[in-house]
Amino acid sequence: MNATDLDQYDTPDLQRRAFALARDRHDWRFFIDLFRHTPTALEAEDLDPDVAEIGVAIDDLVGIWREATKGDWGGAEPLARAAFIDYIREHGNGDDAAN
Repeated sequence: MNATDLDQYDTPDLQRRAFALARDRHDWRFFIDLFRHTPTALEAEDLDPDVAEIGVAIDDLVGIWREATKGDWGGAEPLARAAFIDYIREHGNGDDAAN
């Protein structure tokens, strides 16, 4: 899928797709970079999960973000959408973007 195709999806769907892809890839850095731009600007520098536990750490980080923001991107939504689209395009395949 290209950026135009992905841009047709609403933000929660793009978020779900990008989060699932990043979690499957154990891409801790994606979440840290993204959450630095949230309304609450989560700081996670001190969190450095063991590679064996990265999936749990990502789930915990997403949970903290959801609790802090109630899942609302606020003014950061355009930036988040762009990040989701870029991530899906760069790291996903047609199956990842379509599910």
